[in-house]
Amino acid sequence: MPYIQTRDSEQIFIRDIGKDSKTDKPTIILLHGFGMHSLHWLPFALPLAHKYRLLIPDLRGFGRSHLTTHNQQCVISNYADDLADIVSHFKLSTIKLVGISMGAFVALQYQGTYGTGKVSHYLHIDQSPKCINDKSWQWGLFGKENPERIYRASILVNNLTPYIKSNTPYDQLPINLREQLWRDLGDFFASALSRNSHKKIAQMICSKELLIRRLMPVNNWPAYIHCLKAYIEQNYDMQAILERIDTPISLLVGMKSEMYPCGGQLRIADYHSNCKIIPFQNSGHTPLIDQPFRFFSELKRFAGLQTSKHYS
Repeated sequence: MPYIQTRDSEQIFIRDIGKDSKTDKPTIILLHGFGMHSLHWLPFALPLAHKYRLLIPDLRGFGRSHLTTHNQQCVISNYADDLADIVSHFKLSTIKLVGISMGAFVALQYQGTYGTGKVSHYLHIDQSPKCINDKSWQWGLFGKENPERIYRASILVNNLTPYIKSNTPYDQLPINLREQLWRDLGDFFASALSRNSHKKIAQMICSKELLIRRLMPVNNWPAYIHCLKAYIEQNYDMQAILERIDTPISLLVGMKSEMYPCGGQLRIADYHSNCKIIPFQNSGHTPLIDQPFRFFSELKRFAGLQTSKHYS
């Protein structure tokens, strides 16, 4: 499980699952979302490793790449460049690409910046093409709650920015700001889940600082704020990229998603002619948790181990 060096001489951790020197296995790259890391993919990746090679990075600021800092204001572009460095490092000529939530934005940004020549198929999981609501778009992050939730995130970012500029260690932050950070992130993670019991667990974990710090380390705590700030300020909109790229897309939509209402996700098919919709009727933003067995079945089909009506 190596670290690779990026173009700015930083280190990114990669889980290399299913590598076999005797065979040239097809390669699938799996990209996690905000607050996640490569470990969350393992229950679904390991059963495929006998036939496929799966590369699973920890994006900057998360997992074993937690101490790796961002070098751009736009985190999605930063991650897309890192993905290009991964493809180059492993000398990959063809890949299948999977992205969930923030990882889906990264996958689209990569294809928009570096082209689609090496991407044979793309699995897009529960991510709207546009983050911020406006007069023409009402399906951004948190749907109708978008303005209020973005405003709350802005307050958190503004309150913590002076401490980021002064390189303040996490344990020296004011207690009220630490509580605000985990309370807001608790609400964020709860919105990613569809079951009330799961929502309560997420909020409970985030209310216990000693517990949440084990899941989201704080040595490089500004990385989390850097991501939030980018979502607020960059006004991410992938509609033009979707119209331009020619990669076949499998669109996996959590029909109960609170994070990104399904109406906006389904609009992706309006912008991309080669798009197969896979609705998960009983899932919210995280089908890996809400419908894990069906999710594995769909990932297996995407990998090519089975045929499916969803693929041409």
